[in-house]
Amino acid sequence: MQLKDIGNRVCGKFAGKCLLHSGIAVFCFLAIFATKSAAELIDRGNGLIYDSVQDLTWMQNAQVFYGSQSSVESQIENHVYMGFDDWRLPTSTQGDDPTCSPDARYTTEYEFFYEHRVYCTGGEMEMLTALYDPWNNNLFKYVDGNGRVQRYINRTRYWTATPYRDAVDPCINYPNYDVECTIEGDNGDRTNFYWQWGFTGFKDRYGPYNNLPYKTTLEQGNGRYGWAVRDGDVIPSALAGDMNLDGLVNAADYLILNQFVLGVRTGPTQDELDAGDMNNNGGFDTGDLVIHSRTVLGQI
Repeated sequence: MQLKDIGNRVCGKFAGKCLLHSGIAVFCFLAIFATKSAAELIDRGNGLIYDSVQDLTWMQNAQVFYGSQSSVESQIENHVYMGFDDWRLPTSTQGDDPTCSPDARYTTEYEFFYEHRVYCTGGEMEMLTALYDPWNNNLFKYVDGNGRVQRYINRTRYWTATPYRDAVDPCINYPNYDVECTIEGDNGDRTNFYWQWGFTGFKDRYGPYNNLPYKTTLEQGNGRYGWAVRDGDVIPSALAGDMNLDGLVNAADYLILNQFVLGVRTGPTQDELDAGDMNNNGGFDTGDLVIHSRTVLGQI
């Protein structure tokens, strides 16, 4: 695969900033490299990993849930871990995701139902892989009792929450996909396929690249793992006005904010800024003092 083609694949969610043609393919690499250099996975402890780019929290152990797609989805959605009950399966994108390669299999038999696509960055698992390579990331490794390095993720495939082709059988939806259905004897009931994300070392037919993570499809009744994720960070944002971060908004906080406005106190830390910038203009000023005083007085 040529450089320009790889650039087209990895631009992903930054495609709006990348004009995808050979003349500026390098810009795509620079865009995703710059994002990757600023990206951070943060270990929040207790088996929770925060993805700062996607604003998601992943369970560190990706081997907890296994079964059919519907079973895994139900297991995760009914799971409570570290006090959080809003866990879910990650989402993916459909086959027309411009961040992916075309179907990358060596054979296109049953082309509608078993697509394989690489270099994807459009979905949540895809972006996690593109930015952080969890298979090789130390945050997803541990040392067992015998001193051997193990992984919290498996080199296998993981369910997503996204039905294949929006759960519409392409054999009964022709000609919307602009190609006839070639599966002999199809009866129009293939609506229970789901997208998966795989770490099984797929080989790309478009180039000499082995061990690629990839996106593929499977009928939902098969057994696969599910990786639990939730929206946002597990550490709550600072309480607005709580300058000393003690969980209260009172006159002591107003005094600290006043010192920042007058320039008596230097800083602030990010937590102090998040708490004290009450008019959300990026700094401290008398407007923040007015809002803060009204908050302390119970007028807000």
